[in-house]
Amino acid sequence: MAADPDYPGGIKGEYNPLGINAGVAIETDTLDQDKEKALVENFNQITPENSLKPEGWYDDQHNFRMSGDARNLLTFASKNGIKVYGHVLVWHSQTPDWFFQADEWCHDTNDNPGVTSCPLADKPTMQERQRRHIENVAKAISDEFGKFGSPTNPVVAFDVVNETVNDGDDPDTNGMRNSLWYQTYGGEDYIYDAFRNANTYLNDVYAADDAEHPVTLFINDYSTEQAGKRSRYKALLERMIQQGVPFDGIGHQFHVSLTTASSNLDDALTDMSSLDKKQAITELDVATGTPVTEAKLIEQGRYYYDVNQIIHRHADQLFSVSVWGLSDDQSWRNKEGAPLLFDENLNRKPAYVGYIGDEDNLPESMKSAIVFKDPSATVDSPLPGTEPRNGASSPWERLPLIGLNASEDGTVAGTFNAYWNVGTLTVYVDAVDATKSDGDSVTVRVGDAEYVIGRSSGPAAADVASKVVEGDGGYELVVTMPCPDAVENAAVGLNVIVKDGDSGQAAAWDANPTGTVTLVEPLSYTETVQVPSDVEAPKIDADASDAAWDDAVEVALDKVTSGTPEATATAKTLWSDGKLYVLVKVNDADVDLTNSNPYEKDSVEVFIDRGNTKSGQYTDDIQQIRVSADGRELSFGAGAAEDVQKSRVRTAGRVVDGGYVVEMAIDLGEAAAGTFEGVDFQINDAKKGARIGIRNWADPTGAGYQTASHWGVLRLLSDSSEIEIPGGDAEKPGDEKPQPSDDADNDDKMPQTGSAVIGVAVVALLLVAAGCGLVIARRR
Repeated sequence: MAADPDYPGGIKGEYNPLGINAGVAIETDTLDQDKEKALVENFNQITPENSLKPEGWYDDQHNFRMSGDARNLLTFASKNGIKVYGHVLVWHSQTPDWFFQADEWCHDTNDNPGVTSCPLADKPTMQERQRRHIENVAKAISDEFGKFGSPTNPVVAFDVVNETVNDGDDPDTNGMRNSLWYQTYGGEDYIYDAFRNANTYLNDVYAADDAEHPVTLFINDYSTEQAGKRSRYKALLERMIQQGVPFDGIGHQFHVSLTTASSNLDDALTDMSSLDKKQAITELDVATGTPVTEAKLIEQGRYYYDVNQIIHRHADQLFSVSVWGLSDDQSWRNKEGAPLLFDENLNRKPAYVGYIGDEDNLPESMKSAIVFKDPSATVDSPLPGTEPRNGASSPWERLPLIGLNASEDGTVAGTFNAYWNVGTLTVYVDAVDATKSDGDSVTVRVGDAEYVIGRSSGPAAADVASKVVEGDGGYELVVTMPCPDAVENAAVGLNVIVKDGDSGQAAAWDANPTGTVTLVEPLSYTETVQVPSDVEAPKIDADASDAAWDDAVEVALDKVTSGTPEATATAKTLWSDGKLYVLVKVNDADVDLTNSNPYEKDSVEVFIDRGNTKSGQYTDDIQQIRVSADGRELSFGAGAAEDVQKSRVRTAGRVVDGGYVVEMAIDLGEAAAGTFEGVDFQINDAKKGARIGIRNWADPTGAGYQTASHWGVLRLLSDSSEIEIPGGDAEKPGDEKPQPSDDADNDDKMPQTGSAVIGVAVVALLLVAAGCGLVIARRR
């Protein structure tokens, strides 16, 4: 989807007049003639993606030298009049482990970067190594390209220190990352030293005589759009100011997704503005998620436009804005969905149009949604609010309904949702149309096919099944239509239109012929019983022996979403008095808590979506709660402020023989029998100081930290007699359960794995499919 308008000034034509450098991350070995042209036309600042990182300055014999990649990039910039934002002098990652060892030639038997089996160097040794490294970098660049601030030296800024703040609020490190820098220094002084050294060598010793402070010195970090991480970042910056550390700027990476509220980026820049420092957006990219669809690319364009408006609001403080890569095929996040401004053929995407600020030429938005697989959702399934059959809930109650745009006069409206199965798509519509007439209808467009179902007459097509139930002010309709060759993770065109036969007024989901739905895994579904009145609620002490847990439903965490985890786990839930109780038992022969990142320690994560909104973005009522295996570290993802999130949970963890146990009590707010909550359970399995894998119960995408859309569903029950099981008979947890039959009487029951788990996610490749108007995701 190349943009039609011409932009002769390029990206720099938008941002340079604001006093902001327009940057992009590149390496010269990825540039061909076309990419060079696109770069020079659009940007006036480049960030070396890898070649100036610490490991790039040393050969296999630990000798310092400038690499050919670094030399080529600096030469390219100097010849083309392009500024260079250096990245990075001091970082825990991509710094060789030997740099931190007392004996740099000690044989390190731990092959995980950032962790060494060798004794660490002491602080004086590290102070000298850091000073020498920064001096050598400054001297090497100055020797070949002239002093900093001279016409031939393109370096105008440097990330002096990168990613120093911990993702969790670890009291042992005052919120700082427990990196090898932190360990060898015994604290955060390495940050202070780094800026003093950088200021000495970049802005004094190797600066041109007539240049005054030619290199702007930045600290840089990611997830500053999250309130918890940002609060620790700001606290560090305030300590640096108090200590008189000579830093000039605050970097925000902003590696975000469409699931990140753009207002979070605005909040980050606003929050830091009080420190009276320059700011920079250093590594911007916006992943669409997969599969990449036209609807997502348009949404991405509008997201980049929001970023453009944020940049305008903060222009007086911004030094530069940089996208982290030129084209999607070169992005480290391309597997997360086409994150940059150009596609692999250098076509300008809607993202480019939005980032340059041209709202008028952005394509109209298209609706998009996900559709879970469920063979049991048929025209005979219970409707919402009807008396459950054999205790079964309606499949249409398990997910929030999607709203239609009301008719112009407001008399026709409605909501809908859908499930898919092999060869079919089943849609439920709750239509608002108070005046019944023969011409009332629901039209469902599936790709190029269109199915019209009359309110009174039903479907015209023989291969379509439907059911209509009249109600006050309208009617409910369920229809099953052909969708041949649909496969998991495919994108399908869909629209739902409710029409009043008398007036011709209509309500539709999308103003376009169709929106886009992505066919995803089976919905994971389970149930939880209320703690009986004669039983004490579980104590939050990581002790699984409480009697209340005897009647709890158990699910297995059996989806491997990353790596090769060796640990396994089960989770139980109960509820009472507005709280959800969770007990996770983890079998793990090697409990490892050595990594600084809380998600790279052995730990349990519980995801809670209060009210089961299935929101694409975190809100204040959606939480990612992480507890380390020993219970000592509690951390959170996005959403509400960290102190608010802490007030909503009580947690405990304990290492036991063969693994560990984590227990939680989570405030639900309003909770009642028959209602639904969105949930997921995850374990992070660590070994030798690094995470080796992840297991989840529900979400197979690995993106649960960004969006609640794929989480499972938890139904709150009064007691265990209401639990759904295959065959329609109620049994208490722990009883032997029959296997699902192919009997037609079981059409409204979902097949189970474990105790009450519904659905097994199957990660499928996107296949070229015919029929159903299948939209094959195009790489942009």
